[in-house]
Amino acid sequence: MLHFLIVVPYYFFGALTSLFVLMIISRVLRLSVSINVLVGMAIVIGVFSLIIPLATDMFDLAHLSLKPMLVLATASFLLAAVDVLLRKVLPVRLDDELREI
Repeated sequence: MLHFLIVVPYYFFGALTSLFVLMIISRVLRLSVSINVLVGMAIVIGVFSLIIPLATDMFDLAHLSLKPMLVLATASFLLAAVDVLLRKVLPVRLDDELREI
């Protein structure tokens, strides 16, 4: 049972990367979406992006090593940087909500 704990960082970085992708999409398309909705969608995407492939035997736990997790972590940092750069050019209502937090 302990070997299933390897998926916890994948859930975290998967949801974080999904959140930044959704934030960039909402910023580029100028959608007026709440941060709560984006976080909820990112969590669902992060969870299902691991559950479905594991349940359908597309890959197993042995394939979840450090390298793919580092790719997800790097992607989340890069997407966060892109979001910060776009914040000045394409402001949306989401920025006001993030300032209040």
